[in-house]
Amino acid sequence: MNIKVKTALRVILIGATVLPLIIVALTATLQIFGFSSSMISSEASTAGMAQSAGVANIANGFLTDVKALSEIDLIQNSVTDLNNVKSDLDSVVSAFKSGRNVLDIAVTDSKGQIIYDSKGSSGNTTFFAYDDTWKSKPGAFISKFFTNEATYGSTVFVATSAIGSADTGFVSIVIDSKEISDYLASYKFLEHGTLVVTDGSTVLNYNGAAVSSASDLDPHVNPSVTNIAAAKTDESGSKLEKCEYLGQYGSIGDYGWAWIALYPASEASSSVFMVFIISMVIIVALILICVLVMVIATQKVIDPMLNMLSTMREINSGNHSERINTSGMGKEFASMGNVFNEMMDQSLMSEELHKTVSDLSDNMLFEWDFAKESMFLSDNFKAKIDLNVSGATLSNGKFIDSLMDEEEAEKYKRDMTQLFKTKADVGGEYKMTNTNGQEMWVSMRAHCITDRLGEVLRVIGVLTDITSEKNATLKLAERASFDFLSQLYNRNTFEREFASELERNVGKKVAALFIDVDDFKFINDRYSHAVGDEVIRFVADVIKSKCGETGFAGRFGGDEFVLCISDPKLVENVEVLSMDIIDDLYAGYYSKSVDTTLNIKASIGIAIYPDHSTDGKQLVGCADAAMYFVKKNGKANYHIYVPEDSNLEGNFMSSL
Repeated sequence: MNIKVKTALRVILIGATVLPLIIVALTATLQIFGFSSSMISSEASTAGMAQSAGVANIANGFLTDVKALSEIDLIQNSVTDLNNVKSDLDSVVSAFKSGRNVLDIAVTDSKGQIIYDSKGSSGNTTFFAYDDTWKSKPGAFISKFFTNEATYGSTVFVATSAIGSADTGFVSIVIDSKEISDYLASYKFLEHGTLVVTDGSTVLNYNGAAVSSASDLDPHVNPSVTNIAAAKTDESGSKLEKCEYLGQYGSIGDYGWAWIALYPASEASSSVFMVFIISMVIIVALILICVLVMVIATQKVIDPMLNMLSTMREINSGNHSERINTSGMGKEFASMGNVFNEMMDQSLMSEELHKTVSDLSDNMLFEWDFAKESMFLSDNFKAKIDLNVSGATLSNGKFIDSLMDEEEAEKYKRDMTQLFKTKADVGGEYKMTNTNGQEMWVSMRAHCITDRLGEVLRVIGVLTDITSEKNATLKLAERASFDFLSQLYNRNTFEREFASELERNVGKKVAALFIDVDDFKFINDRYSHAVGDEVIRFVADVIKSKCGETGFAGRFGGDEFVLCISDPKLVENVEVLSMDIIDDLYAGYYSKSVDTTLNIKASIGIAIYPDHSTDGKQLVGCADAAMYFVKKNGKANYHIYVPEDSNLEGNFMSSL
């Protein structure tokens, strides 16, 4: 290898490795020496905002609880009729307190006189937390902290809500502050930083104590704890003036509480120096190691890699017989070169085998290579379908869809879109025109080959000529009695079977239900005709499930179905049956293809033999007229035919 090139490459590699380390070292030095009260305050702000959100969640949880309690009938009734509800109220309160830090639940009148509490306090006792401001506070609210409250023997706070209105009374939850103190004690930031919560007079979690007085903290921070608690701060908090602690403070909700993030000022300087020394030692060691590794790699790694790269370029340019020369390489690179050479040999064999199989098979093969932007067609493909694939892709209208009519081409494009979206195998049957100008049917199966990131590299597929089979199937379908899509009777078959059913039930009642899917065009337009077909099959399945043992159903075309009910019990309850159909359809159909649940609405018209007609076609017409009445009056309902329905324009009866 050219010495100048090797030297230049060595310089580039060393520079590319060492330069980032030098930049990191300089940046780290600046950051470490700039590590001051502002950086600690920033970290304190982040920690304070994050952890105070947890404190707010605790308080908000009790606010939600007390709101819920205020709406319970037992709580509301206890204000005026305690004796009749006390036993049930005791059970509810006991269950509510179980396993929680709730010490008491009290119900008071509008003046704070205790009506009921879980400790059994006597009447005419004023609730310890009550003051005249309660009446002016909207909704539920949180109190300040009450230190060593005698009734409970601990520091507590209270969540209170009016019962209906402040003139009626209040319900209050007394909560042990231990839950908040424990939460704060479990967290530190920057190893020495702690978080406290205060209401201006009481402080939680200061200097390892669960509860302290504000006078204990005031000499060590500036401004005073009282001013901090009264301050309204934005989401970023406010900075403490430098004193014995660095940090930030901010308000918590609208409770009159504040959080204070405290970091000892004495720890800042010692932390900076130690971090700086350790960082510099690590960075210098990394720079020396990288320089040494790059020098060795130039000789031992770069030469074999460049040799392999040169050979790969030759192969990629079309010289498939070129192979990597492994002589003189190290063991690892020689092994890599041999594996690569074997892969190329197997690839050539696979290509030959692929071509041979393509020539011998009746199936027409194609392969679209994304990387080379080219498409391979087997010889029999070219012979049977004369198609110029220059510049063709599977999705731009220049492949087999160019030989289809608009409807078939649209179906093909939908399938291709699905292929690229899901990366799963896709298949379909399409009608097209071949080289001789004759119509033919082909079945296509296509498969995506993707890279490790899921991007499509190739699409491999096969076309099979199914013209004979398709024509035979279509002829059989034309003669069949069933609708191909729904597998219900087609119209002719239904009318024939319905007439026979009426003849068999002379003197008995038979019901005809004319069912029309509401807004079916919207489903086709929004989700595709394929999804529309799924909906038709779903509707058909629901209708079939309601036929009973003697009934049957038919599809009259599009989204219209007719159901014959001859079971006496079902006829007697035909309105219930109709609502069951409407409800089952509206319960929804989940379409995997669009990952959506579709709630199907339907309008149902009902006609009864012999009440409305003794002729089968006329009876169906009456049911259609009744259905049309539903369409005119809001849809998604049923209606039993009345003679006036026949006067509506546009219905089946009007055309008879």
